[in-house]
Amino acid sequence: MDNTQQIFPAFRLVAQFADGQRLTFDGLTEQQARQSMEAAQAQHGDITWFDGVTDQHYENGRYYKLTPQPPEITMIDLTGYNEPQEEE
Repeated sequence: MDNTQQIFPAFRLVAQFADGQRLTFDGLTEQQARQSMEAAQAQHGDITWFDGVTDQHYENGRYYKLTPQPPEITMIDLTGYNEPQEEE
């Protein structure tokens, strides 16, 4: 049994503040993470930049397992097809 289970919130943002601190903020929604980040301005000063975290678990702030799979596109290769097309 693995006793080192980790929990990953749905969204994670990183921000740097005027006092030089660089902190991450988590939330079940992007809005929750943003509100936490904005609330930290009272203690750390203005936000100088922020972005979504990209690492082994997140892609641009979104937990990677929440990103939908790309659509499947069926391709039909008509190379060598010599039959004329039917016209209505």
